[in-house]
Amino acid sequence: MKEKELLKEIELLQTSHYEGDYLRVVILAPQIIVQIIDRISAYNEEWIERKIYNKFSEEDKEVYRIAGQLQQKESDRSYIVGALVELYNSGYWAEGDGKKSFVKYFTKLDDLVSLRNLFAHEYYEKKATKHRAKNCSKSGIEIANLFAGLFEVCNA
Repeated sequence: MKEKELLKEIELLQTSHYEGDYLRVVILAPQIIVQIIDRISAYNEEWIERKIYNKFSEEDKEVYRIAGQLQQKESDRSYIVGALVELYNSGYWAEGDGKKSFVKYFTKLDDLVSLRNLFAHEYYEKKATKHRAKNCSKSGIEIANLFAGLFEVCNA
């Protein structure tokens, strides 16, 4: 998806949140976050291709491409956490706030994905409170906006 389409998806999530459709946001937010990270990664891949990949064999490139696909498919939670770690390592957050910000977003992500999994697998067996669903919905939008904000950095 292109950046504008992803930003539109975030707007649709926000509309769903304001309309009280927290289930929709909780289910879709992790997928949209992964797509945003993929789009940002495309910028990094172009840079890596120009600076580093030209030294790799075609076989090496294919191995790294396959490994990256598996990592993404294996767990969206670990894929997004990996991107949060990259933000931390890059110094994205102000000095002294890095760990605090990482823990904040990690905690929000963990609860969001846990609730999404509960909705997806145990919806009729275990009920989530409306308050938790609303908080996780808000967190999903917040994390999506965090990564979408990097579009400006990538295009600078």
